[in-house]
Amino acid sequence: MSSNANMDFFKISKKGKRLPPPVAVAHETLLAKSKLMAKRSVDAKQAGMDTECQLWAAGALELLAKAQLSGIHPSLVVEAENTNSLLEACGIPTSTKVRTINASVAYARLNHTVPHFSTPVIEGCKKLADRRNAELHSGEAACAAMPFEAWEGDFWNAADLILKSMDMDLQEWLGADSKAPKALLKAHRLAEVNAAKQRVIHHASEFKKTENGKLGRDKFKLFKAQTQQRPIDYRDFHYLYSQTWHHECPACKTWGAAAGDMVWEEAAEDQDDVEYGYEVIERGFSPSEFYCPTCGLSLVGDAAVNAVGINEEFVETKEVEIKYEPEYGND
Repeated sequence: MSSNANMDFFKISKKGKRLPPPVAVAHETLLAKSKLMAKRSVDAKQAGMDTECQLWAAGALELLAKAQLSGIHPSLVVEAENTNSLLEACGIPTSTKVRTINASVAYARLNHTVPHFSTPVIEGCKKLADRRNAELHSGEAACAAMPFEAWEGDFWNAADLILKSMDMDLQEWLGADSKAPKALLKAHRLAEVNAAKQRVIHHASEFKKTENGKLGRDKFKLFKAQTQQRPIDYRDFHYLYSQTWHHECPACKTWGAAAGDMVWEEAAEDQDDVEYGYEVIERGFSPSEFYCPTCGLSLVGDAAVNAVGINEEFVETKEVEIKYEPEYGND
């Protein structure tokens, strides 16, 4: 969604006039402020102000996340429990201060509104926000102790994903200063890809030295079949995902496990032989992490798993009970 393509919301005052959303949750103001903070972050890095660079970056990313959500509807950036804030977001004045969601909630919601904004990306954003909070609200030097290479690549990657969902890019966000971040982002993604490929080569080489790696063709085939029966342990993964499934390991060729979040859901075309009151649905899950108990290969992040060929969506077919909406006004 572009920055000037907000939906035409139903905002009406008591006099029948349309009202814009409050400045605190308006798409345009959130985006403009995120641009300002991003520019200040770049300037701080050039001035050698490492802590300030990270602080401005954390603020810029949070505001960019909220701008994306507000572009869908301003109510997505206010606390749902606060009725007055929801009314304000819909253009209905209540004479109360709007309360917005925190950074963690905003990033969690982007999982549903920004393509490829997977769990590893979300966790990287949350860590940046947590360090900002610790730096500002405690005696801890959380940002000062963090080198650029430990957070900057993840920051630009998250920003790029959010911007793409709004039909924007880094140049539009930063203006003339976008060349350096774009080069850094490219280098960061290339490093992830190369590291993943090299990790596969290393684990494949080490596995060949083991007893199972020296098995003949027939015995290895039997051993591989046994690994597919092995239960998947969620504790093997760095993050908690909505689904896990078996996937062939690119290193040792036995069965490891992939994990990821749901990216789509729809009713299956074939609804034959389904009991009344039920329907068959299909859900697609995109891989974001992989682990192989046999050779120990571990890959985290969309770029890493895709780089080694783990890129097919896992489709789950399930029969569920149809939830009917209650009828009103038919008494």
